[in-house]
Amino acid sequence: MGSYFSKSSRDRSEDSPEHPAFVSLGMVVLDEIRFPNGTILHDVAGGSGLYSTLGARMTDTAAARPQTVGCCVLAGSDFPDAVEQAIKSWGIALTIKRDASRLSTRGLLTYLGGSFKEKTFEYTTPPLQPTPADLSGSPLLRSKAFHFLATPELMDTFATDLAVLRLEAAVASQSLMVWEPAPASCNPANQNAHLKIAKCVDIYSPNHVEFLATFGSGDEPLAEFDRKSIEDKALRVLECGVGRNGDGAVVIRCGEHGCVVASSSYSARWFPAFHSSGSSRVVDATGAGNAFLGAFTVIFGIASDLTEAAIAGSVAASFVIEQVGLPDRTSRHGREMWNGEEFSARVDRFRTMLKTPVNG
Repeated sequence: MGSYFSKSSRDRSEDSPEHPAFVSLGMVVLDEIRFPNGTILHDVAGGSGLYSTLGARMTDTAAARPQTVGCCVLAGSDFPDAVEQAIKSWGIALTIKRDASRLSTRGLLTYLGGSFKEKTFEYTTPPLQPTPADLSGSPLLRSKAFHFLATPELMDTFATDLAVLRLEAAVASQSLMVWEPAPASCNPANQNAHLKIAKCVDIYSPNHVEFLATFGSGDEPLAEFDRKSIEDKALRVLECGVGRNGDGAVVIRCGEHGCVVASSSYSARWFPAFHSSGSSRVVDATGAGNAFLGAFTVIFGIASDLTEAAIAGSVAASFVIEQVGLPDRTSRHGREMWNGEEFSARVDRFRTMLKTPVNG
């Protein structure tokens, strides 16, 4: 079982409740969703920032100490009170920065078929992208781990700015940095830029479509899923260097095919998706990859164990795909439930699944 950040390499004082274990600098987006039958939903909360925060919050660790999950939301004059209250109900360390002169980040999500697999998305207002500067003076700046969805150029800037701000705030320890490359930056022209930035972060995690768009030959059949090709390319990226000391990990999220995780000290391992392809529980995959990374990051930051992190990420994603929008959070006998089931119970079920070999 591989690991590369030992507990002794971090400032143990940052395990205190005042210092979050996870903060995302992804965006919170208000979606208008249009369905083929003519139904339209407004102000549906989404975005990489919200879904990764949700994934982090779902874990049992965060359920016991929700304030260890932080979220920074850039809101315009139109940010709905209902969305704010929904996020606050998670009990997380929430910072909302309002700009009355602008509109919130909004998008139009249009489903083209009844399966929810075919869809289009476009921003309908200029996106408000949180930056490390938005954390200045906030306890969120002291987080043990950060999630980013950004182009290589922005990620380079964010990594530098975050290091400077933490130094100015007398934060001595290094933070875990998880990079989810912006889809628009995933193309052959940016291959060298991806490799460069991968050396500056601890987890490099595109989805398999984005990964092949960046490192593939361009002639891979889109209808076929080639596990060996993805794994081989992930290992080649590792050979070029991932992590500030070459000890980072590549995590390729592959939707219904699961994910592959690899580092220099951890042989590439595939994990299946919790829900099998064609399962009636699968409704909409929007946000599942972000939620995976949120849970993955929290657990890896605590346990320094890629297997445990991948299990948590896979389970978090499984809750997100069971409906359009956010899963239902309730309480039963003092236990937190998501879609009527405890996170830990689903983790146990997934561990049982892993005992059965996955045919590749």
